[in-house]
Amino acid sequence: MYTKNKNKVFLILILISIIFSTYFAYQRSKIEKDYKNYEILADYNIFSKLSDTQNMDNKEYFESLNKNGVSTVSFNELTIAGLRESLDHNVSTKMQGKDLLVEGDKKDLDLIVKGLETLKDKRNIERLSENEIKIEGKKSDLVTYDADGYDIYKNKLGQSPDKHSILEYIGLGFEEDAINQIKTIDGISVNLRPILNPDVQDTRLCMERFIDSVKRLNPEQNYVIFSGKNFFKNTENDDQIENDFAKFLTENNIGLGLVETANQRGNLGLDGAEASLKNPDIKKIRAFTTWDYLASQYDYEIPFHNDGQELTNVYYRAISERNISVIFLSPFIKNDRLISEPEKYGQVLQGLNERVEKKGYQLKDAKTMGSWQENSFLKIPVALGSLAASLLLLEILFNLPSLLSLAIFVLGALLSIMFFGLGKQESLGNILFNLNSIIVFPLLSICYILENYKEILSNKKSTKLNKILYHGGLILVISILITMIGALHEIAFMSGTNYLLEIDTFRGVKISQLLPLALSIIIFAAYIGFSGDIHQDISLKPREIRDLMTKNVKIWQAAFGLLFLAILAIFIVRGGNTNAKVPKFELFLRNLMEQNLVARPRTKSILAGYPAIILLTYIAYTKRGQFIAAILTLFATIGMTDIVNTFSHIRTPLYISFMRVLVEIVVALLISLLILIIAELIRKGYKKHIE
Repeated sequence: MYTKNKNKVFLILILISIIFSTYFAYQRSKIEKDYKNYEILADYNIFSKLSDTQNMDNKEYFESLNKNGVSTVSFNELTIAGLRESLDHNVSTKMQGKDLLVEGDKKDLDLIVKGLETLKDKRNIERLSENEIKIEGKKSDLVTYDADGYDIYKNKLGQSPDKHSILEYIGLGFEEDAINQIKTIDGISVNLRPILNPDVQDTRLCMERFIDSVKRLNPEQNYVIFSGKNFFKNTENDDQIENDFAKFLTENNIGLGLVETANQRGNLGLDGAEASLKNPDIKKIRAFTTWDYLASQYDYEIPFHNDGQELTNVYYRAISERNISVIFLSPFIKNDRLISEPEKYGQVLQGLNERVEKKGYQLKDAKTMGSWQENSFLKIPVALGSLAASLLLLEILFNLPSLLSLAIFVLGALLSIMFFGLGKQESLGNILFNLNSIIVFPLLSICYILENYKEILSNKKSTKLNKILYHGGLILVISILITMIGALHEIAFMSGTNYLLEIDTFRGVKISQLLPLALSIIIFAAYIGFSGDIHQDISLKPREIRDLMTKNVKIWQAAFGLLFLAILAIFIVRGGNTNAKVPKFELFLRNLMEQNLVARPRTKSILAGYPAIILLTYIAYTKRGQFIAAILTLFATIGMTDIVNTFSHIRTPLYISFMRVLVEIVVALLISLLILIIAELIRKGYKKHIE
């Protein structure tokens, strides 16, 4: 009686935690609704080189790009190297010892001389003529590109260094004529991006030059994305640089842009920006760049993916699933040739726009995200619910003594008050309680699944296939609902814009996937055991290990077991953002589902995790194939952990995550029906021809 009352208390605490978690989810969904604008950026320096191939001047070319979906043109600060490579400028360089000689039009040389005023150590600049200057160099300026030297017989002779100066790669300011020209195009905006090399440049002078450029040339700019890895940070001689730049950003409502890494884990580092990233007064925005390996996949060599469709898919996922508001284009490549036709970019971007419009996104000025953080005190009831779930699981498996249970609860409650009531080490509290919830609730689901499996197995009645599907589907839905409590807790603990923008990330995803797999075997041993005695009480017995090690296994059973374990290993290796390459056929199927369903279901869930629960129900009713029950339990655990893993991608809008789970249920039921039909045919064939 006391145990039942204790469990009721745990269930009440879990119910209260659901209410508070739902509040966090509601508040977050309101925030997400306000950030559904996106921009497509084309870099002026890069795309202006392609205009000649279309017999257009720069303005005509960018007008055509604008008609085909490009909304913004970005301008990096000019560099000597950039001027040298540009087809619109007549600049050349060569080294004379340590010094740098630059030839070019007087206007370009004047711009270079003025731009070099930001150097820390002033250099002597000598005017050799109206069209040539010599810039004093230092040994530390030297930049070399070593190439192997070979003779005509292919014998390596040494290395042939191509010598340059670091001064060729520092920011000089912006090309004002080009900016003003692009701004005359209707429907297109510009974005200025600073370049800083703090080793040779004065950070304050560079910052002031950039601020002045924005105020004069582009006062409507609403975010800044640095070109490179260096930020306007404080120096030994000036500890107010960051504060002054933060003041400029906040007073002008300009956000700080963060560029997603190539592996989609967080954002690229911005040296010196730590304080600004944590500053709640500075708004933020996420950007995605078309990395070279993506630009070269214009033709993906699978059906219906030969003309940039996979790039559309990549951009679609970035916007709809990862809180990306800015897409940087790079020239697409097909057959080792740069694609310059604006219409080709239009095909990719028009398809993108059509798909994201269905989810409420609009191609217009991207909105920067302000700071959002709910009252941490409200996390205490959620933490108590997480704690209650742990104690409930321990009670089921070990029947804890009441005094021990009370001691654990009091300790956990005190920790929750310290973390979320007093604000001490709150980030640690978020991690610990979140990890607990996303491990415990999937395991409680496994307990529920095995409880039903055991009950059906004990019942001697058989039933028809449609009723097995109905009963299995009901068990599946209820187990998902149990696991979803852990997902709601995750939303509560991982709330705030720092998580939505991946300034902070949750690092416990792999633990939350692998640890439940190990613990699910323990739960299976407690509920079912390996001795075949289905009437045993729910408890862990040492003899279960002995029975497992001494159990007689037929060759065909071992073969089946190894096959299932191999499949299990593949799912584990493929989990998360790994380097495991997705087969093109699977990618094709994924894209079909993504384009025709509200949200693309996860492969592990629909092919293994959810059908395993239906199949467990089937073998319980038919009293056949019980030897694979433990492996099916592992698959079911993968399905449950996949749910909380969906919500561990905190940047993904809640609407997508919830719809993904719903779609997975529907698709998995259809796949499960097919699996049941196959299983029934195998059972009948075995009974008739082999048994």
